[in-house]
This record gives sequence, structure tokens and C-alpha cells, in this order.
Amino acid sequence: MNVAIRSPLRRRPDLYVVCPHDGLSFRPLYTGGKCPLCGEPAPGGEPSLPWLLRVDRFWLGLAALVLCSLAMATLVLFMYFRA
Repeated sequence: MNVAIRSPLRRRPDLYVVCPHDGLSFRPLYTGGKCPLCGEPAPGGEPSLPWLLRVDRFWLGLAALVLCSLAMATLVLFMYFRA
């Protein structure tokens, strides 16, 4: 029995869907879950984006800035009270 383990860091495999009305194969990830020709919803609906694309980058940058500021303040206070 083959079991596929999905890593959250790996890209999803190429998922193509064939429209039942016009026979066009397309990727619902890039077309909003609808056929680009007729607008018919894809079987399974619109796929969700990977986690890193759903997260707002502003909050990631703000968190990194706060962590760096805390690290620098800790380093300065450590060096000040050590001497």
C-alpha cells in the first residue's frame, strides 16, 4: 500500500481539471476555481492557497522587526550591566 505524505513546505502537484462543457483542461488554482471559457465551477471548487501565500506579509515583517529590536535591546542591556 502506497501512502503519500504531504509536506506543508512542498508545492502541490499540478492539478488539472477538464471542463465537462468544452473539454478544456485548466488549473483551478490560477483561474479562481472556474473554467476560463464558460465560467463553470471546477469539480471540487476553488483550491486553497498555500499557507505562505495566505499570510499577510506586513505582520510577518512587523514580527521580525519586533524580535530584532528585542534582541538588540537585550544585547545592549547585557553589555551595559556586564562592564
